[in-house]
Formats: sequence, C-alpha cells, structure tokens
Amino acid sequence: MNAFPVFFFILISTLIPPVTSGTVKRAVHSSGCPKNAEYKECTNICPDKSCQNYQMVSTCFSLRCGPPACICKEGHVYLDGEDKNKGCVRRETCNKLNKIRNQPVP
Repeated sequence: MNAFPVFFFILISTLIPPVTSGTVKRAVHSSGCPKNAEYKECTNICPDKSCQNYQMVSTCFSLRCGPPACICKEGHVYLDGEDKNKGCVRRETCNKLNKIRNQPVP
C-alpha cells in the first residue's frame, strides 16, 4: 500500500490557507454562547452550517483548528447564518421552517 497520497494530502492541507466564510466567530465562554451552542477551544475553519445552507454539500475539509468560539452543538445548525446570536436549532426545525415559509399565503 502506498502512503504517498495520504502524505501528499496532509502536506498540501497544511500549506493551503484556511477557508473562511467571511464571518467572525465570537470568542466567549459557554455562559455567553447563544442557545444550543457551546464554547470550544478548537473550532472548524470551514463555513458554519445554518438553516440557509445545511443541505448543501461542503467541499471544505481541514484537520486544523480554528479560533476558540461558540459553535452549535452536535445535530444543530445556526437558525440564521447572518445573525449567529439567534442561536442554533436542530436540523429538523429548519425543515419545518422551510415548509412554513414555502406555503402559499391565503
């Protein structure tokens, strides 16, 4: 088995600058985190998932840590990707909200 592809991938991933979503993560402790979010020392550097984009497949992958910040708990996404202070909700909640938003107005 050739270990070169794995080594090459790890080498390249350390040389490529991190991808950012243009949003700044808040560095606060868990008591100051929004609903259903928790403080983590090592965060994901890939763009955060929200109700607006949680069904999209992400091409971002990294083994590096981002800055300490509040992130959504497991199984949750941001309710609003533009305003993370609104907190995190379960993915199923996004489905329900999308159905309500797409219903015709009587």
